[in-house]
Amino acid sequence: MHDPQSEPTASERPPRRLHQPWRLVVFGVEVLLAAVLIALAFPAWENSVVRIELPDASGGTVVSRMLGSWVALAVLAVTVGGLLLIDALRHLALGVRAGRSGKPTRGGSESEPRSGDTPASGRTAESGTTSDSGETPDSDSRS
Repeated sequence: MHDPQSEPTASERPPRRLHQPWRLVVFGVEVLLAAVLIALAFPAWENSVVRIELPDASGGTVVSRMLGSWVALAVLAVTVGGLLLIDALRHLALGVRAGRSGKPTRGGSESEPRSGDTPASGRTAESGTTSDSGETPDSDSRS
């Protein structure tokens, strides 16, 4: 059986520490690694193509052959580099957002219960329900 009162409330939970400035360093490292991997993919692709000259009566024929291990290495390098770039953008967004600590975030101080909010008044921090008195969670009745 699930007991909703045994769950920790928003004020009892440990704060989420996603927005930290050190993520900008992680962004830089990931961008550097992605650039190296993508740069290494080009020589790997060039090594995958082998040209073979076949003698022929009319002057010869050139045949190209692709080596699968080099192709796989090039594709893997580009794929991992792209994933690193996506993750680097996420770290950039979280690192830049850390500098604006004065503004409340989506899960910030608005979700915490106010001093007048008690379960007896009909409002809870998690559900945002209203009581019989008609008070809504979005109303600003503070003075």
